[in-house]
Amino acid sequence: MIDVSCESCGKKYRLDSKLIKSSNAKFTCKSCGHVNLLDKYITKATPDSHTKAAPVSHIKAAPVSQVPPAETRQTMGSDDLKVTWANSLQVKVNAVLISLILVIMSTFMVINYVTEKDKMEAQKQKMEDELKTSSVNVAKRLSVYLVEAFWSLDDEILSESLKSEMMDKNIFAINLVDRSGTKIYLGYSRGDDWQLIENHQSINEQGTVSSTEKIERDGSSIGSVQVYLTSRFVDAQVKLIEERFNQSMYQLLITSILLLSAVALAVYLVLGRMILAPIARLTHAANRISLGDLELEIPIESKDEIGVLAGAFARMKVSMAFAIKQLRKR
Repeated sequence: MIDVSCESCGKKYRLDSKLIKSSNAKFTCKSCGHVNLLDKYITKATPDSHTKAAPVSHIKAAPVSQVPPAETRQTMGSDDLKVTWANSLQVKVNAVLISLILVIMSTFMVINYVTEKDKMEAQKQKMEDELKTSSVNVAKRLSVYLVEAFWSLDDEILSESLKSEMMDKNIFAINLVDRSGTKIYLGYSRGDDWQLIENHQSINEQGTVSSTEKIERDGSSIGSVQVYLTSRFVDAQVKLIEERFNQSMYQLLITSILLLSAVALAVYLVLGRMILAPIARLTHAANRISLGDLELEIPIESKDEIGVLAGAFARMKVSMAFAIKQLRKR
């Protein structure tokens, strides 16, 4: 009997020297499957065996399981879960979710933008229509109220009436025109500081809405009244509405970015903790089992699909251990 040891794992065996019939005899380690040469043991056990030509024999130390060679085992245990960045499940899930959220938020923002823009345009048009209607109403009211004063040329009543109407800051100017339609008898307009100044000229101010009504007495025209309403304050209100609209769109954009970031972070943490980490542990266990470590315990940490997969690995390990045990008994 001679004592031999595996060159790969170091496990020791005792072999019968009578079985060694060649200088090229070998034996297979039952632990790691490494094939070892017996030439260094033959020299000590059978000094004259190297002079005899005999065919190569192969001695098995014991029936063994199918275990990868040492070179393969070294590479198998190096990385339990070696996945490139582009093929990472986490990257794929994040990309799908972020793309989906981007599409949803972009659609919502476009719809909201179009809706609010239409509302803003409708409100602007409504304000312009109200301005036009107001100029017509003021002109009609003055054409009725100033008939007697204009017929009698009562400048004091006409002046007070025009000033009273121009207390409305939207009225830019009011002119009383004689029956010829060319000469302004009495009028007031706004100055640079929006104060009232007497006016005897035609109004050519941009951004004004004008209305003209005839002043009639006994069915005949004795003159006309011209009312000019400015759109300055309407434009200021429209500008304020536009600023509020832009601010709301900006806030919506910031909210969307924050929501997108929060969802991406949540998916990253949840996916890594609940899916990728258990898969990595199962991959490590599978690699250990493939190297022959059948004593490894596979914990079942949950009752979801990952837990079912872990249970399947545990049953597979038990089945492999039983099969190898039966092989060794043969």
